[in-house]
Amino acid sequence: MLFPYELNNSYYATVRDFGDEFLEFSRRFDFRDDEEALEALCIGVYWYLYGTTALDLNSNIHQVLANLSQYRRAFPEDKQFIDELRGKLLTKFLFKPFQKNDEKLTPENLELLINFLEATGDYVDQIPHFRNFTCNLEDCLTLTKWFCKNSHRYLGEYTSNLNEYLESNANNHLMEEDVIFYHGHELEYHLNMLGAEIMNRIFRNDFEKRPRKAIILPGCMNANSKKCRAKEDRLGDVCTLCNPKCNVYKIVKQYPELEVYIVSHESTAFKGARREDMDELGIIGITCVLNLISGGWKSSNMSIPPQCVLLEHVACKSHWLDEDIYGSIDMDALKSKIRI
Repeated sequence: MLFPYELNNSYYATVRDFGDEFLEFSRRFDFRDDEEALEALCIGVYWYLYGTTALDLNSNIHQVLANLSQYRRAFPEDKQFIDELRGKLLTKFLFKPFQKNDEKLTPENLELLINFLEATGDYVDQIPHFRNFTCNLEDCLTLTKWFCKNSHRYLGEYTSNLNEYLESNANNHLMEEDVIFYHGHELEYHLNMLGAEIMNRIFRNDFEKRPRKAIILPGCMNANSKKCRAKEDRLGDVCTLCNPKCNVYKIVKQYPELEVYIVSHESTAFKGARREDMDELGIIGITCVLNLISGGWKSSNMSIPPQCVLLEHVACKSHWLDEDIYGSIDMDALKSKIRI
């Protein structure tokens, strides 16, 4: 089976080395901290990938798509209708072949980039960071040039099938709301891989201080989702230990001292969070690559410090495959994040 990315046993050591090199390079600039350096890199990469489209985006189309995205989050019962409409608009106005962008990144152009990201609906949790960004925008582009030069050397083997995957599925998800997400560029995969490593470092100390720890699992790690007996809870579904062959069962049994929740989609994570969760909880999120940065900032924006572990490959038909398969992770990587 062909996957857009696939990890192996070398991945976590490799991405640590890449993280070391990135942070060493970023300290040449006047960023306040490592999170601001990550924000700068994200802005630069998104500008490189989407700047040309952002410059051409009609302000009325931006507003319509942004409003629809907000409405979808507020009224999930209307999801099907809104997604159908957004899919048509996104495909017509925002989905364009990659064109390298060499335009200068000015404050005005950053606002246009934010408009584009807002219109897609896929970068909701990144946007507040970008709106508050005050560093030299030229530094974003310098970081991006460095990243483009080095990311394939470190992470290219894990996305070596991506171009073939996208070519084989070139017409997939056209007129669907995830069309931009599905056809993501290799650099965006690498950005999320590096971003997850940097976030793990940024939030590690705060995570360790939290008295409660939770593992947030995607639905694809459920061995038999159609017959799953998990019970709905405030922060997600809770395993009832109905299937010893299930990865969720195994994680619950291995870490009885932790809270474990199954969340069907990143957009629904933490919807039931209360003040005590924001004060007490640290989470380890399990997700596929393109959700890593948004998921990490979604959690931290709610004052819940995250750690993350990647799915070894995509596993669901919601976005990627013709049928659901069993999602898996590197259990040693999960253990290293817990270390209670």
